[in-house]
Amino acid sequence: MNAIHEFLLANPLLQTGLDIISVTIPLAALLAFAGMGFMSGTARILSLTRRRSSYDKCARQLALLGLILGWLLLIGGRVWIFFTQAGYTPDSLPSFLVEMSWILLSLAVLISSLYYTLWKALKNMPVLHVTLGMLSGVQGCVAVVATLAAARFLAAFAHPDAAAMTLADIFPAAWSAPLWSALCYTLPLILAMPAAFGALWLLLRRKHDDFGRDHYNTMIPWCAGWARNAWCLLWLLLLVSSGLQIWLHWQDGVFSAQDAIVESSRLLLWLIPVLLWTMVRRSAIALRHKLTLLAALLIAVGFMLPYYLEATSI
Repeated sequence: MNAIHEFLLANPLLQTGLDIISVTIPLAALLAFAGMGFMSGTARILSLTRRRSSYDKCARQLALLGLILGWLLLIGGRVWIFFTQAGYTPDSLPSFLVEMSWILLSLAVLISSLYYTLWKALKNMPVLHVTLGMLSGVQGCVAVVATLAAARFLAAFAHPDAAAMTLADIFPAAWSAPLWSALCYTLPLILAMPAAFGALWLLLRRKHDDFGRDHYNTMIPWCAGWARNAWCLLWLLLLVSSGLQIWLHWQDGVFSAQDAIVESSRLLLWLIPVLLWTMVRRSAIALRHKLTLLAALLIAVGFMLPYYLEATSI
């Protein structure tokens, strides 16, 4: 471990890249897991209302993806706690918050596991089965909020002025604080990320789950449309946030052409996933859009870095 630490210190660019990956990928997977229950449950409902078996098959495929993501997060989180936390002490607030967020995640994974494993047993009780899927989504949302709160508290405890901080400093009431922008982004991300992962997941399952080309050419666009609609809501919130930031800078007399370029570039960058998912949504042969779905997912995962920084910046 010491040799690895020294190697990373000697290569700061590699250290920075690993830090970014260690934030963006787990956070994207957590948001995807949290919303997968809602998406799978909705597909299950559509299979009953529209009487189309493709929605039921898609719902089960998405439930499997959620199960995989949940267990990877649960095991990975435990390993991270083991190596980064000295040990749980009842009087340590950071340790308590970290352990509590992991416990809440474990409850969400447990419900998600029941939702998937009881698929055949609850086939004739669709209301109970859908409720179980939705509950896994609700518990996943609780785990997301708890994890972000724990990350913000850890950032506060690592701050040089941590001893003088109060709850008002950690959770400022000012509406212009980055924290509240990040909270507004959370719900659209919980809806968009499972669809972003799910569309690519269905494409990768093509050979393993041979449900026919019609199934995938129907359900992949459905996932892409779900992701596009949720990301449109996120982009509109970004537009409002950028407008407020420009207005505040204008009021303070510090607005410049560089600020306009930065805000415009940010908005254009995060508009790209909408365009890519729209291409897939309108395509009659969605199976040919593997690179399109991958590019949209990677850009969406890239959004996790500014989102995390806004959620944890003190």
